[in-house]
Amino acid sequence: MGKLLSYSGTTTKIRAIKSRLLTRKDYETLAAMPTVTGALAYLKQKPSYEELFSGLDESTLHRSQVEQILTYSVYADFQKIYRFSTVQQRAFMDLYFGRYEIAIMKRSLRMLFDHRNVSTDLTIFTDFFNHHSDLDLNKLSASQTIDEFVENLKGSIYYEPMKRLSDIESPTLWDYEMALDLFYFGWFWKNGQKIFKDKEDRKIFMEAYGVKIDLLNMQWIYRSKRYYHMENSSIYAHIIPVTYHLTAQSIKDLVEAGNQDELTAAVRKTYYGKRYPELTPHNLDQYYTEIRHKIQSKEARNNPYSVATMVSYLYEKEHEVDRLTTILECVRYGLPQEEIAKYINN
Repeated sequence: MGKLLSYSGTTTKIRAIKSRLLTRKDYETLAAMPTVTGALAYLKQKPSYEELFSGLDESTLHRSQVEQILTYSVYADFQKIYRFSTVQQRAFMDLYFGRYEIAIMKRSLRMLFDHRNVSTDLTIFTDFFNHHSDLDLNKLSASQTIDEFVENLKGSIYYEPMKRLSDIESPTLWDYEMALDLFYFGWFWKNGQKIFKDKEDRKIFMEAYGVKIDLLNMQWIYRSKRYYHMENSSIYAHIIPVTYHLTAQSIKDLVEAGNQDELTAAVRKTYYGKRYPELTPHNLDQYYTEIRHKIQSKEARNNPYSVATMVSYLYEKEHEVDRLTTILECVRYGLPQEEIAKYINN
């Protein structure tokens, strides 16, 4: 009864906003649009995007503006859930919020490294971040150099891990992004387990994010070997320092595989390879989505008055925005509907 009461408000709110998620038919309609303007006009009619696009002329919106509006739709839903959350639930969401901080920092870093539009406009996010973050978006967006950007992180948990890169000669964008990811996932995993006093909630948290980290590590090992041809020592140094179903021995087998056949064999020996016989190094991206969706949907159905409902919805909403961004890009470049349909299934 205690969990039902503590989660009843949050679960009711999530059910209401979940009904506004786009359907498969919506994605198919968007994929069939001949222009981005037409796709945005359609999206503008949907309840979850109507207010955000209100008063805007879709024919004049630039790609970056559209991406910001779609991103803000995630933040808006996060805010709605946050208002209905208990103290403990808000503690979890405060941790989860770090992923949005990481995304903003990566966006700003890419602009700095690419030397394009250095004064990144983040004003659309300012009010939201002021409620949840120690980051000063005005300072970050005004940063003209990487050193200035890092100094503008003072007072946040990200300053020290980013400052340590000053010891490296000519750190790259990849170095900064990896430093952020490694720090965030380790911090999130460690502190997330401390928040939940209820064993069921703690188990749900660990299953959702333990699986995510395992799969991210598998993806990273595959990419580092196939595309970057990195030494094993470098691969180990950039693995998220968390093990869940993916054991230390499994990680060793994956990292030290001498060729693609050995890597495939190592994947099939893992916890995930045994449960998903079709899993290979080449389809890890596809199975990352499928496995996470399956686990989180099941937990949300079986435990509706738990953190599973929050975890599942936030994932679904973010996945919706990723799909939309991809579909709009495909429409922009004139890809045929049949080709775009492949992305709807991911």
